[in-house]
Amino acid sequence: MRSTLALLSAAAVALLGGCGAARDMRSQYVANRAFRDATDELRSDSPHLAEVRANLDLAYRLRANDPRFLQRLAGPYQDAGGFEKALRCYEAGGALTHEDYDIEIGSCLLKLGRMRPGTERLERALKRAAGEFADGQMDQTRYAGVLNNVGYALVEADVKVEEASKLIQEAVSIAPLVPAYVDSLGWAYYRRGRYEEAAFYLERAARLWRRDDPEILWHLGAVHARLGRYRRAESELTRALALDPSNQEARRVLRGLLHELPPPASA
Repeated sequence: MRSTLALLSAAAVALLGGCGAARDMRSQYVANRAFRDATDELRSDSPHLAEVRANLDLAYRLRANDPRFLQRLAGPYQDAGGFEKALRCYEAGGALTHEDYDIEIGSCLLKLGRMRPGTERLERALKRAAGEFADGQMDQTRYAGVLNNVGYALVEADVKVEEASKLIQEAVSIAPLVPAYVDSLGWAYYRRGRYEEAAFYLERAARLWRRDDPEILWHLGAVHARLGRYRRAESELTRALALDPSNQEARRVLRGLLHELPPPASA
């Protein structure tokens, strides 16, 4: 599909020539259109993340002084790998202090290499959630989600992986049939170099999901590559990249497999 970004940018220049309320309404319209195009692209089978970020950037420029609108951009920016902008958008609503907000902020900080503040933010979310759970203000399902999300963010950043694994294990104990939690536990074992256990949980996650998921496929491909199951790893990584072409780590591992795979059998 042809990008609408250039048309939107031209429309922004043409439409925003007014002033006052009319100008703000026009700005809102163009920003909403750019936001919608970005989220539609993210939901597509093979999203072009550069185009997503460009549309989000246009919306950001048009509504830079609108904290509520910027909060809407934070999640899509994060999904598209625009962690610096995602962080700015989350921080635009600085009055928010719930666990999800702290987890997303912490995850962005870790992705940006800011390990200490990122870890502190995640630990703050965990401490608050544990207190609310102990006081009966948070149910088990919600608490399991916090445990998993904090644990997975730490595992992905390769920070406090042993402690993070225990958090994820607790989440799986509470909700053993949630595939995202089982996948997180498998990936935690992978990060710890325990590849057979990782494969067990990742295969279980894939069965629970019942459809191809690019993240689970990437994790499966990585662990089977480590176990020397190269043909299987190649299949899983190829399927993962078909669903998410932006996964450069999966692409790197797949390229490495070309040096390990035996030549095709001659006819």
